[in-house]
Amino acid sequence: MDLRKRLIAIHLWIGLLSGLVVMILGLTGCILVFVDEIKPLVYADRMHISSTSGEPLSMTVMVQKAQEIWGKDKPVSALEIDNDPMQTWHFRAYRENNTNVGNWYWHEKKFYESLFMNPYTGELVFHEQSEFEFFRVILYVHWSLLLKTELGQPVVGVVTLLYVISLLTGLYLWWPKNKKARRVRFWFKWKKNTGLKRRNYDLHNILGFYVMSLGLVIALTGMMWAFPMLDTGLQKVLNLSENSKKTKVAMVHPLPEKAESKGLDLIFKEIKKKYPTAKAYHFYFPAKQLSTVMVLASYDQTFKTVTNRYDVLSGQLLETSRFEDERIGERFSAMNYDIHTGNILGLPGKILAFLGSLISASLPLTGFLIWYNRKKGKST
Repeated sequence: MDLRKRLIAIHLWIGLLSGLVVMILGLTGCILVFVDEIKPLVYADRMHISSTSGEPLSMTVMVQKAQEIWGKDKPVSALEIDNDPMQTWHFRAYRENNTNVGNWYWHEKKFYESLFMNPYTGELVFHEQSEFEFFRVILYVHWSLLLKTELGQPVVGVVTLLYVISLLTGLYLWWPKNKKARRVRFWFKWKKNTGLKRRNYDLHNILGFYVMSLGLVIALTGMMWAFPMLDTGLQKVLNLSENSKKTKVAMVHPLPEKAESKGLDLIFKEIKKKYPTAKAYHFYFPAKQLSTVMVLASYDQTFKTVTNRYDVLSGQLLETSRFEDERIGERFSAMNYDIHTGNILGLPGKILAFLGSLISASLPLTGFLIWYNRKKGKST
C-alpha cells in the first residue's frame, strides 16, 4: 500500500471515529464564542435593572443580604459587579464535592447557585441553579462532554489531536498536483447541473482547505487545557530566556467571627478608582474564613485582567498581578483563551473563530457523506 492510500485510510477512520465529537465541539464552540454578547440579550430580565434610585447600597450590606438568602450552609463564594450601573450584582455560592461519587460534571460541585440582586434596593431579582444553566451546560459539553473534568478532558484532548491529524492528512490528499488541478481546487466551480455529490465533495475539500489554519489554532489552544503538561512545558520553554521573578506572598490570618468587613467597601471604592475603564470587578472570597479577598479588574480581553489581593479588615492592598509584569511563558498562557475564541482580535477575530468552528463541525458530516456515497456506489 503506497503512502497516499495509507493516508486516505487514516483520514477516513479518524473521521468515522471522532467525527461526532468534533461536530459537538464545533457547534458548542460557535455558541461560546459569542456567549458574552448573547447572555445580556437572553437574560436581560435578570441582568438588567430598569431604573436606578439614588446611590447603590454598600457592598457590606449587599453581601449580608445575599448571605441571609443562602444561610450559613452556603457562604458567598464570589461577587461580580459590572461597571454598568444598570446591571444587577451577581453573587455566587459554590463548594467543591470532595467525594469521587459519580462521573458527570454535576458531581464535581456539592452546590453551585447564583443570585442576581438589585444593588439600589437589595432585592433579589433572580435565584439561579447555575449547574443547570443553559450556557454553563454548553460550556461543559465543550469542555468535557458533560463528564467530570478528569474523565472528559482527556477524551476531548485526544479527539482534538485526531482532528489536527485529520486536517494535515486532508491537506496532503487535497493538494493539487498540477496547474490544471489548481483551477478547480481553490473555489467552487458549480453549474446548474452540478450534482449534490459533487457539491458535497467541494464543500468538504475547499472549505476544509480554507479553515485549516483557523482550525489548527483553535485545536492547539484547546489542547493546552486538555493536556495541562503542554501548557506547563511551553511556559518553561518560553521562560528560559528570562530570569525568574520573585512572587510576593500575602500574609493571611483568620477572620474574626463578628467582623463587619467594612474593608470591602474601601476595597471596592479603591478598585473602581484605580481601574475606572474595567468591564467588571470580580470578588473571590476564600472557602475558609480568612481575611484576604481576591479582586479582579476584568476587561474585554481576558489576558488584560488585573488580579489584586486585599486584606478585608483594613482594606490594604497586599499583592498585584498584571499581565505586563509576568514572564513571557505566563503571558502566552494568559492569552490562550482569547486566542482560542478569537477575542484577541476583537469582533473580527470572534467572527473568524465562529466560522472556523462552524466549518469544522461540518467537515465530519460532508466527509461521511463522501464515504457513504462511494460505498453505496460500489455496492450497486
